[in-house]
Amino acid sequence: MLIDTLSEHDAAKKQYLRELREKIILAIAGQFDHKKMLTFLWNIGITDIDEVKKEVVIWVPNDFILIQIKKLFNKALKEAIQSVYNPQFSLRYAVYTPFSSGKHELLLDLKKFLNIADEQKVPQEQSFALEKTVKAELSQYFWILFDPTYTFDTFVAGANNQFAFSAAKAVAENPGIVYNPLFLYGNVGLGKTHLMQAVGNEIMQKNPDKVVIYLPSSNLIQEIVNALRNNTIPKLLKKFENVDVLLVDDIQFLAWKDRTQEVFHNLFNDFNMKKKQIIISSDRPPKELTLLEERITSRFQKGLVADIQAPDFETRIAILEEKLQRKGLQIDFEYLSLIAQYIKSNVRELEGALNILITRQQLSGLEISEDDVYNCLKTLGYYSDERHKTMENVLQQNKKSTKNFETLVEMVAQYYSLSIEDLKSDSRKKEISTARQLLMLLAKKYFGWTLEKIGEYFWGKNHATAIYAINNMEKKLKSDIELQHDYRVFTDWIE
Repeated sequence: MLIDTLSEHDAAKKQYLRELREKIILAIAGQFDHKKMLTFLWNIGITDIDEVKKEVVIWVPNDFILIQIKKLFNKALKEAIQSVYNPQFSLRYAVYTPFSSGKHELLLDLKKFLNIADEQKVPQEQSFALEKTVKAELSQYFWILFDPTYTFDTFVAGANNQFAFSAAKAVAENPGIVYNPLFLYGNVGLGKTHLMQAVGNEIMQKNPDKVVIYLPSSNLIQEIVNALRNNTIPKLLKKFENVDVLLVDDIQFLAWKDRTQEVFHNLFNDFNMKKKQIIISSDRPPKELTLLEERITSRFQKGLVADIQAPDFETRIAILEEKLQRKGLQIDFEYLSLIAQYIKSNVRELEGALNILITRQQLSGLEISEDDVYNCLKTLGYYSDERHKTMENVLQQNKKSTKNFETLVEMVAQYYSLSIEDLKSDSRKKEISTARQLLMLLAKKYFGWTLEKIGEYFWGKNHATAIYAINNMEKKLKSDIELQHDYRVFTDWIE
């Protein structure tokens, strides 16, 4: 392994690798802006030469740097290697986190040998932060790495999140100018983190000189607690002076933490005064964050508040297809539909179900079957054989019963563990209204009841209410597989 060979290099080999690194970087120096080179090439090193594969091995500190180098410098680095070392050699990358400090023995001071020390007209501390980070690290305080796969291209926009998506894109284009602060809210697993990091990744790509920090609230709380304990709050706030864009995830967890809120309030005010971009996420809108100080939540509302809802059926399918496309894999559409019909409100669990299926396929070497999909849904708690066994028992008990509407009402009540009085009431509880609407649709389609009769039977209201209920059930049946199953079984009994 490369890590082993690195420790085995003698002093002469290490010196040769350092000199080769210097020659390669000097060869490309005239092609790129010095700031960009300092940002992305400061902590990369030549670690080995593979004579068998004819490759010069370059180590980088993290995946984000790797992606940026491939985008910006790959062609130039390859040509430089062929020019200063061997025309037959190419290059190979590997991630080596100890290089993140920029002080490894295989790393040379870029500013020194490029003679650009006088070009940096910024304070030493700020210069150090800009040079050392990949906009995901700030000095020695933070190592919160952005996920490079969280981009706008990989985010599936639909009716449920289009407004938030458009707002995030606008912020990425003009950070600190429009929609500041941007407040995103929605339930767990709907893509808030993805969208926030997409903004950060976009800003860093277009503005390499920007320092962008993503902080889950738990990390922010810990940093503030440590600073309070060590009496170093001014030092902590000083560190944030070098940050251009701050992304704080799950702000609701600051509840009950008065001193933490006080520090965050000061931090927020500083960013706001200097027109630096802030993006906040939460599981609820600012008005419902009652355990946070009003002076904080009121500032959230001065920017743009955008919600992210659960994706509709079509968007869920699109999400699954996008994930498969990125992995270069295919799964039958009917199986994707099955997953999308059961998992309705959590994008993470959609991805989780997909990953389970892919792993099972890879381990078994067999094609995915319908049983595999149902087993996957069982694992995640979205499907139960017991429910369907209950249906079979109800049908068996009523197999020889008179096939009239009253018997059907009794069967539906028994199956859904409701009373007949529940079904005929005006209760809006989801389980009651769903069963009632199912019965109303069956009454119209299979028993020939008029809308007036349906309305009178169930809660004594007019036919307009019955029309709404029946239309609503028909809409649900288009995407709810469990309802489809129940409807089909009841209609089979009727017929």
